[in-house]
Amino acid sequence: MSLGRAVVACYRRYATFGGRARRSEFWWFHLYALLVWVPTAVAATVLWGNAFEGSISGPAEDPTINPDAVAWAPLTVALGVILLYLLAVGMPLLAVTARRLHDIDRSAWWLLLQAAGLGVVLLVMGVFQGRTGSNRYGPDPRLVAAPVLP
Repeated sequence: MSLGRAVVACYRRYATFGGRARRSEFWWFHLYALLVWVPTAVAATVLWGNAFEGSISGPAEDPTINPDAVAWAPLTVALGVILLYLLAVGMPLLAVTARRLHDIDRSAWWLLLQAAGLGVVLLVMGVFQGRTGSNRYGPDPRLVAAPVLP
């Protein structure tokens, strides 16, 4: 599976947490998420810096004492950019991770490791080969004919 096919497949199954995903789909979509995150983070950082009088570390004055020290429009846009990323890329990323866990015959409850700050464990689990043949989460994605994408 190529990068383009993985991205299309993940967006077609945007919030589908059921089923199974191959390693290639999982890793290609993680690469795509990283490639999209870099410009998103740069844009949000620049906007954040503009919100605090050009200082990324924070305003010169305490915003709780002087709320005029913060330019709220760029700050709001920065948070909007991050929220847009989470909706556009974060949701399918969670879904493909859940499907990858299903391929190695693990429950999607393992996604809670991310909330505990142990997301690297999920990346390590993404390296494992999936179970051969059907399991309780569906047929083997290596044996099911992939749909022809445009």
